[in-house]
Amino acid sequence: MNNGAVGETSALHAPSRASLTDQVYDMLLASLMQGVYEPGTRLSIDGLAREMDLSPTPVREALVRLESTGLVDRSALRGYRVAPLMTPTDIDHLMDARHLIEPEVAYRATVKRDQAFLAALQETIVRMKPSDHADNIELVRGSWAADEAFHSIICTQAGNPFIERAYRSLGGQLRRFRLISESGMRTSPDAVAEHHAIFAAISEGDAQGAADKMRAHIENARQRMLDDQSAHENNVSPVDQPEPVKSVAANGSRSQSDQSETS
Repeated sequence: MNNGAVGETSALHAPSRASLTDQVYDMLLASLMQGVYEPGTRLSIDGLAREMDLSPTPVREALVRLESTGLVDRSALRGYRVAPLMTPTDIDHLMDARHLIEPEVAYRATVKRDQAFLAALQETIVRMKPSDHADNIELVRGSWAADEAFHSIICTQAGNPFIERAYRSLGGQLRRFRLISESGMRTSPDAVAEHHAIFAAISEGDAQGAADKMRAHIENARQRMLDDQSAHENNVSPVDQPEPVKSVAANGSRSQSDQSETS
């Protein structure tokens, strides 16, 4: 990762198509999501513009858009900086927002289910097999992608584009947290089992059951993220963390959990 101010590296290259602001936005978003710049790194508008051989205007406009995602912060006289990694309070707020959105979209997706939707959902579970990938970042990211696709497919099937956009903004925060904290370095058997339980309820047409199981899954994911955040703060590999004491079972009861790092 680059610890210095943006403008001192060659991480970004000049866009080649017409919509400069959109291209700059996409390039900066990719760099932020990939952890190219450490939390707190200063984002110099002039420095970025020089790197991309552009005027400052599209860079400024892209940063304004990125500010709304929560991935960058702006302060008076100091300009833009990469947002800090989420604190435990931030994680609670993020998961509260998911708690409000995702059980409802699981309910709606169940009502609107069809065979293509069920096949796509099941395929994500196949790709998200429980295993320890700590020595292979590509497998880790593949597992993350399957996890994220599971939730995204459900949200799309619910059929409300406004809710879908709100969910995707939350998903970006989760993805960045995972990349920067190196969380989820093994695929949790609990997370996979929770996805199976949600899928089973959706397949059976049990809309309320799907909502309830999604709600339990979000609560478990909250604890996994908090464990990962604590490990990152203490410079402990998530794989080496002690097992969490309890997790919420798919039926809402409390059960002993295996080591869990993937939501």
